[in-house]
Amino acid sequence: MEAFELKRKSLYSWAAVQDTYYSTKDTFERHKVVFTIGTSISSVATAWLGYSIRHYHESKVDRRLESIEKAYYSPYLKT
Repeated sequence: MEAFELKRKSLYSWAAVQDTYYSTKDTFERHKVVFTIGTSISSVATAWLGYSIRHYHESKVDRRLESIEKAYYSPYLKT
């Protein structure tokens, strides 16, 4: 009796996995255009964000280097 129940539960579980797979596949196929546009927009947004962060970091580094340069040369300019 136990083996039969175990086999039945495994078959139900496998059927549930297959149903989930086909349902997900169907959803993706029906909304292919939406997903394509969405991923394109998110890709552009990610690239823009990365560029903005890099630009901000570079400007901070440049300001810091300028302040170090000023501090280094200021004693020589006073004399």
